[in-house]
Amino acid sequence: MNPRAVNRDRRPTILIAAAAAAVVGLAALAWTFWPSSEDAEKAEGSTATGVPTEAQQEAQTRLLDMLPPGYASDACEPVVPAKGALAQVSCSRNDDTGGPLSAIYTLAEDQETLTDLFDGVVDTSAVVNCPGNIQSPGPWRRNATPDRIAGILVCGFQQSRPTVAWTTDADLMMSEVQSGPQGPNLVQLYTWWSSHS
Repeated sequence: MNPRAVNRDRRPTILIAAAAAAVVGLAALAWTFWPSSEDAEKAEGSTATGVPTEAQQEAQTRLLDMLPPGYASDACEPVVPAKGALAQVSCSRNDDTGGPLSAIYTLAEDQETLTDLFDGVVDTSAVVNCPGNIQSPGPWRRNATPDRIAGILVCGFQQSRPTVAWTTDADLMMSEVQSGPQGPNLVQLYTWWSSHS
């Protein structure tokens, strides 16, 4: 007796192989054209190399032009901006009498970001009234326009360092200046602020 050969239908095997090849092909295409995290960062305005965009350079220049007097030409340098900030610079000692030993100046994107930046300083400070029993935090005004609020001011201490921080609302600028335990003291720092704000 001769066993009869069974004819198997090979169509399901061919269909499964074709489907698997299609899935592998689609995965390869997706991997090729899917944006990388570097592409996403570039689309948001920053680059993987850390080179600022033209808009960031303009914001840095604008911020540097608004700094108070008393800084040497090499005292301030751009740093990576805080979230929501367009530009930020860190400065070493201000050479004017009573000037801060360090400072951070930030150009905010909008009023909400400016408020958040200021609130962050308040939250990390041991807040005290400013010299002369000035409300802290509280509004501040320029001498030339006493009827108009220029921003908000806070005085305090961060890790025993006298700190004065303020917003300049019209410029969307946040300023935080600090001294050290050896001085200038808070009164001297506040006096510097009142002549430089």
